[in-house]
Amino acid sequence: MPKGRRFVIVFVVDGLRPDAITHELTPTLFRLRSEGVDFTNSHSVFPTVTRVNAAAIGTGMHPGSTGILGNQMYAAVVDSRRALDTGNHRKLLELDQATGGRLVLTETLGERLHARGLRLASVSSGSTGSALLTNPRAPHGIGVLVNGAFDPGKLVAWPADVSAAILAKFGAAPARGALPRYDAVVTWTQQVLREYVLPELAPDVVINWLTEPDHSQHHLGVGSASALEALANDDREIARVLKTLDDRGLMASTDVLVVSDHGFTTNVSGVDVAGALIEAGLKAAADSGDVVLASSGQAVAVHVEGHDRDRIAAIARLVQSREWGGVVFTRGRADGDARGAVDGTFSLELIHVANAARGPDLLFTFPWTSRANAFGVPGTDRASISGGAKLYASDHGSMSPWNVRNTFVGWGVDFKKRSTVRTPVGNVDVAPTILALLGITEDGALDGRVLAEALEEGPDAEQIAVDTRVHTVEVEGYRAAIQISEVDGRRYVDKSWRIR
Repeated sequence: MPKGRRFVIVFVVDGLRPDAITHELTPTLFRLRSEGVDFTNSHSVFPTVTRVNAAAIGTGMHPGSTGILGNQMYAAVVDSRRALDTGNHRKLLELDQATGGRLVLTETLGERLHARGLRLASVSSGSTGSALLTNPRAPHGIGVLVNGAFDPGKLVAWPADVSAAILAKFGAAPARGALPRYDAVVTWTQQVLREYVLPELAPDVVINWLTEPDHSQHHLGVGSASALEALANDDREIARVLKTLDDRGLMASTDVLVVSDHGFTTNVSGVDVAGALIEAGLKAAADSGDVVLASSGQAVAVHVEGHDRDRIAAIARLVQSREWGGVVFTRGRADGDARGAVDGTFSLELIHVANAARGPDLLFTFPWTSRANAFGVPGTDRASISGGAKLYASDHGSMSPWNVRNTFVGWGVDFKKRSTVRTPVGNVDVAPTILALLGITEDGALDGRVLAEALEEGPDAEQIAVDTRVHTVEVEGYRAAIQISEVDGRRYVDKSWRIR
């Protein structure tokens, strides 16, 4: 266990595939991974999208516990006819107000620290929604949250005095606009971290979210030259933060985590799911409330009015009958049963997405492959384009291993040196591990686990028991599989696929 006061910083590099880290392109990240702990079997939380994983990192809980279930999310208390965009903090604050402060349904990392007299500072160049979900109680006075786009030039942080100080010292953040890259936004945010948050606020924990290369990969393709340049800029910015910590004499008491929220794959086509449902008579119209779709790009959640079992089953059969249909999930049959209530589906409970208040009635993915794109990066998928949604060059959200597998590195005073951990780990483990590094024990109160096998005094990583199983379902010629790994009672979703 840690001795003396610790400082913990988490760099979240949005959309960073672990195979993109190289000595030439990202020397800082390469050094941290080489000198510290390389987690080679790390998992994004499903759906493998930003806001779901931001909430998981900010709480240590799965989406079924947090109630943050997608990049779009259906909340009838806010809008009964369409899903809300969780990337927009104003929509999330509407949900927070409508539910009496229950935007996130669990205790957050920020609250757990605050209760012990410690402070979380979340400093993000990502979307305002993803920023808020890393420290959801910041508007209520818990910790610090910085994002230059909350109300540009007027509100860039909570609490208000921090926002005023940042604007006075650094001015407004650069506008995002329609730029192919957000390097300038990243640079402004990192300067605020280095020159104000670290020296003047002296937080105990920092979650530092770098929005690139996600934006450039979406628009220009994963592996594209411009996306790689954006990643190289991230690496330089991370190096500057580490130098600041070193200059302040903090490195001897600092632990560093580097994670990404998800992997990335290339889109090969778009699917108009709403159009298919309307054509089949399963949805009345594009804006009807009888069936509401909530898209996470390469995964789609379906909410059926009145939880009509017959319609849910009919939608499942439609997806299974289509060439674009992947793996389907519905509410579970019974505890411990991997199958969903509808034949040929897996259970939402199995993948940690079941939630009585906000959970979907059905969720499905699209088929994926391991084929390489024009830049030599493996992994292809499809994405929903219902409602005129843009088909990005590259995307995420699915249960493809290329999206599930995310970056995870541990480095610092309490981590083993030059080690590889092959046991399953994931973003849900970030918060409990941070708490352990600070000497805080939560006794199983979080969904994630403490990654003890990566710590200096922890067990041998090669002696951690892992139970990996493949479950299958079949109905009327349709077959699908899902691979689940379990460590110490915690389930990690490795991948799922339709069997052709």
